[in-house]
Amino acid sequence: MTQDITLRQLLSFIWRAKYVMIVCMVIAGIGAYAFILKATPLYKATMIVAPADGYALGDYASSIQYDRLASIPFWRPKDQEGASTDFYRFTHTLRGPSVSNILMLDKNVLSNINEKRKQAIATQEELALYLGKHLRIDPLGATPLRKITYHHHNADFSAAMLRKLHLVADQMIRRDRRKQSQSRIDYLNEALTKTTNPDHRRGITNLLMQQEHVQMLANLDEAYSAIIVEPASHSPKPVWPNKSLTYFMALSIGAFLGFFIWSLWRRDD
Repeated sequence: MTQDITLRQLLSFIWRAKYVMIVCMVIAGIGAYAFILKATPLYKATMIVAPADGYALGDYASSIQYDRLASIPFWRPKDQEGASTDFYRFTHTLRGPSVSNILMLDKNVLSNINEKRKQAIATQEELALYLGKHLRIDPLGATPLRKITYHHHNADFSAAMLRKLHLVADQMIRRDRRKQSQSRIDYLNEALTKTTNPDHRRGITNLLMQQEHVQMLANLDEAYSAIIVEPASHSPKPVWPNKSLTYFMALSIGAFLGFFIWSLWRRDD
């Protein structure tokens, strides 16, 4: 039957194993130092975005509508928090193949991403996988705001990359909305010429006014799906590798291994 070891006995064992533990801790410390020297330091860039509703997405247009029920199929769908689904489309588009396809045309982006990679990114699918792994989007509390985080060895590029991603994704959604609203305007204009019923004409006119407002807002020189609450900025110092944490973990592992090795020697004796 095994006998429980008291705290006093454990401290006594640690004291007797101190030399082996110190040797292992020194070796682990040297290994941690070599790892820090060899590791590529990464900077952290962050940007906070929020739904552009109420700013550039047409709250004014929705306030002048006369028949809300008739306009629902043509208006921007929103979730329970009141945020447009275009904002959620924005957050998912950032890491999607559509954005990656456009970024592939930017040689500066590809050269910076591939600078220290063993295997260079060559296709939009590979770039989408890279963004899915290195681009993080986190909610801020219970608000619809999102914090976008990106790590890269080039501090200036890390912040520039976030600005680039926001611009590309926002412009893609703007382009699709503009095209969609224009096709609806064409359809409503044609339906208006064929309709003689006054009630139907009034409903079509209201829908047409909304789509014209959407078209106008889509042509404004401001964010369409997501506004920037906090501009992209990078950390002043590398956030990885964390020297303090690396040394702490290395020394802790070294001390444990040293005690384990001493225990094996003691058992053999």
